[in-house]
Amino acid sequence: MSLKSVLRIFALACLLNLLNSVFALASDGRLHDFFREQWTTRDGLPHNTINSIAQTKDGYLWFATWEGVSRFNGREFKAFGRGHLTKLPDDGVYTLEQNCDGGLLVASARGGISIQHNGAWQALEIAPALIRSMLCDKQGNLWFGTDGAGLVRQDNEGNRTYFAAEQGLSSLSIFSLQEDAQGRIWVGTANGLFVVDDKQKIRLTEVPGLPSGPIFALTLDNQQRLLVGTEAGAYRQDRDNFTLLHGQLTDIAISKLLMDEDELWLGTIGHGVYRLGRYGLEHLGQQDGLPNERITAMFKDSENSLWLGTNGGLFRLRDAAFRTLTQAQGLTDNFVRTVLVDTQQRVWIGTSKGVNLIDESGIRVLNGERISQTILSLAEAPDGGLWVGTFTHGLVKWQDGQEVEFIARDDGLLSNEVRAILPAKDGRLWVATASGVNIFKGKQFKTLKVEDGLPSDFAVALLETSQHGIWIGTATGVARWQDGKVYPLDISGLDGAQFVFDLYEQADKQALWMATDRGLIRYRYRDGHLAILGRDIGMPFDKYFQVSEDLLGNLWLSSNRGVLRLSFAQVAGILDGQGGQVEYSLFGESDGMVSAQANGGSNPAMSLNAQGHVWVATSKGASVVKPERLRQFGDYNMPVVIEHVQVDGKDYIPSERLILPEGVSRIEFQFAGLGYVVSQRIRYRTRLDGFDKAWVSRGTHNSAEYTSLAPGEYRFHVMASYPNGEWVGTDAQITFYIPPRVWQRTGFWLALSVVFVLLLIVAVKWRLLALQRASQRLQDKVEEQTLALRQQTFSLQQANWDKSQLLEKIRQQAEAFEQQARQDSLTGLANRRAFDEALQREFSRANRQTAPFCLLLLDLDHFKQINDNWSHAAGDAVLQLVANTLRHHSREVDLVARWGGEEFAVLLPNTDREAGVKLAERLRLAVMHINCSEIATGLTLSASLGLAEYRHGQNTEQLLQAADTALYQAKQGGRNMTCVAS
Repeated sequence: MSLKSVLRIFALACLLNLLNSVFALASDGRLHDFFREQWTTRDGLPHNTINSIAQTKDGYLWFATWEGVSRFNGREFKAFGRGHLTKLPDDGVYTLEQNCDGGLLVASARGGISIQHNGAWQALEIAPALIRSMLCDKQGNLWFGTDGAGLVRQDNEGNRTYFAAEQGLSSLSIFSLQEDAQGRIWVGTANGLFVVDDKQKIRLTEVPGLPSGPIFALTLDNQQRLLVGTEAGAYRQDRDNFTLLHGQLTDIAISKLLMDEDELWLGTIGHGVYRLGRYGLEHLGQQDGLPNERITAMFKDSENSLWLGTNGGLFRLRDAAFRTLTQAQGLTDNFVRTVLVDTQQRVWIGTSKGVNLIDESGIRVLNGERISQTILSLAEAPDGGLWVGTFTHGLVKWQDGQEVEFIARDDGLLSNEVRAILPAKDGRLWVATASGVNIFKGKQFKTLKVEDGLPSDFAVALLETSQHGIWIGTATGVARWQDGKVYPLDISGLDGAQFVFDLYEQADKQALWMATDRGLIRYRYRDGHLAILGRDIGMPFDKYFQVSEDLLGNLWLSSNRGVLRLSFAQVAGILDGQGGQVEYSLFGESDGMVSAQANGGSNPAMSLNAQGHVWVATSKGASVVKPERLRQFGDYNMPVVIEHVQVDGKDYIPSERLILPEGVSRIEFQFAGLGYVVSQRIRYRTRLDGFDKAWVSRGTHNSAEYTSLAPGEYRFHVMASYPNGEWVGTDAQITFYIPPRVWQRTGFWLALSVVFVLLLIVAVKWRLLALQRASQRLQDKVEEQTLALRQQTFSLQQANWDKSQLLEKIRQQAEAFEQQARQDSLTGLANRRAFDEALQREFSRANRQTAPFCLLLLDLDHFKQINDNWSHAAGDAVLQLVANTLRHHSREVDLVARWGGEEFAVLLPNTDREAGVKLAERLRLAVMHINCSEIATGLTLSASLGLAEYRHGQNTEQLLQAADTALYQAKQGGRNMTCVAS
């Protein structure tokens, strides 16, 4: 192997190492690479000063503030202050610490101490003063450092030992406590460092090297050496003396210390936070986003996020899925239009102020007068150079550190606004501009415009495919160039798609994918099948700028609202007709992107390197994600808790088993997955044993509701996971019992059966007596009938008159029934029967008099969504409004009928085609302007209409078919329009 080849391999390895460093985990990355977030009282904290932070075994995070201790589940804060529940004497909580049995020690002002464990609170004996520090040692003893009352030790039996001046303490204000490997308790006070030996004797440390004054913080490093935070820097004990950890920390007051693997975090009083580790001493202050530079608490949670308490709120540093390069890392500008990974795995980034290159030497700026402006497109030249498309200066070739070639409008370029560049395999250079496409071959060139077959002159995307020519994406469609001809492909039938921002040929060369303004379109080569992945299949919005496929079988899409990842197999299955709704992951600011707004209309605006890293151009930097790394965020075994149970409006405290009242009609469970990286995107699934046969997906909804459950024993299960994670770990459970009502119990029905038999016996006896009485009554009745016959003759005349009155009422009712049979009960319009009769009459009249008439069919758009989103009652109200509107805006001679469901028919006598169109448009606009606010907020209506004019020789079925076909055309054409039968 030649020296040149060796150097090239070495340079490539260096570049890959540089790019891999972009994806370093938080524990391996530089301090400024962490993703930063903050919370204040505006977000629900009871107070902006965070005195202490802890995490309990159930997964909750707890924050001590001057207005109580606040429990955080990732979505909301819940404050606990003084009172009967916590048994604390004051709201001001200063210290939190893990208890020896796994509970949470909470110490408040006035010496209050409570233990929170599994939702219950237990008070301990009041301390003589506010507690600044707490410790549970290896023997299970509790140590309390007070503010002015010295040190307190409480053994397992609750007995206390006090250490004050008489026991050797020269200061009674205790700031920090730490147990070392030998079981000694180190005590940081306002006047030096003390140690309690194994004989419970306290003395001032004899190890030299510490400055005089207060000791604010204590911890142990990975070698079990004592680290000390003082008002004049941080020190480490090295056998017989203390040494300063770093010279730059001299005279800086260290308030908190936290050892994180090989990294030491140092909180200061007024200088923010430092980290000492593999990258030396790093610093983060208010200029980096800290709400305040006084660090009052530090804690690392179970997901390896670092939480910082300050006087100005809560601050977190954590790892994120995306890494974003901005001007802070060396880009010429934050507005990135295009990003390109070349064959040497170098990354080129075009911004609004020039081009950057990331190679083995780092991030640098390309020199050149023409390329030091807004860049719209990039492409690698076959000879190793770089083609750069600009906004106003045309096409520039950059090579060997300088601009070597220029092509502008004066050279035949259709426009200096270059949107895409394609060096084709045959040596020709394709250039997509705002005024058409150029094809250059040396000094010769050819142009393609609308008159040549392009859907639009505004061309933004170019792609050379394996066997299907070169594809051109424009503002109003797509076209293919092959064998010297342009072949447009009509995509307007796919939800009205027009703008094709990007083109991508899938890895197996079987199909072409298009990112458009109406979704993702696939064109299958083998049969020319077109299909769209749009909002009706579950996509979150319409417009997508770029599409690409990673090495793990995922499709990536960029948009104005973030970056989407979809399973290629699932998407292909849906578009092949397997049905279902698309599943996707949406990434944005909470995943490490400085801005979720990706850029489009330039190419390439998304690019993948050989390792599958996805680069995306955004409005605030170039964001990059390693798809394999997303799996790490899903591996977290997320705890989940049931926080709240509500039964028929009454709140219940979740417990192992609940016995509910009889006749329960509604039960609601509220739960929380205790993950804090992307809390709002945690997904849930539930199962109710005794009701559900399988797990029920709840999406991101953290509640489940059940109604009208039968009496019996139930067990509710809930699990939580991040969007990219598996359903692993344990679930939270709660058992509840619904007792039956009296009539639902077995004993009730047995008693009811006995009562029924007794009643049956009584009924038989009563019947026999009744028959005897009936015989006597029959004899009496014969006599009565004889008398009645005499009176009957007199009554016949009156009966005849009554009969006449009855017949008149029957006639009137028959007429009413006849009217009802011809009228729609909901809208009051003519029904289908009445309309058919009128249509037949109009046919007869038209044949006799050769008079024109038209038939209009009207169908409400998306009516099913009204019933689904609001209710069927709302749908009925809408139909009545529409019926009144049609009746009001029609002529007196017109017959308006309800055809069926949400369809209406209007018969237009003496009306030709032109007048029918005007009337149809009047009705369509009237429907569109119906005010539905009294039915449902945000509800609007539109209708599609089909019009057909009677032609001599037609029958009723042919006329109806013509109108129905026109109506179908209106539906297919985008709805809210009138189409006329040809």
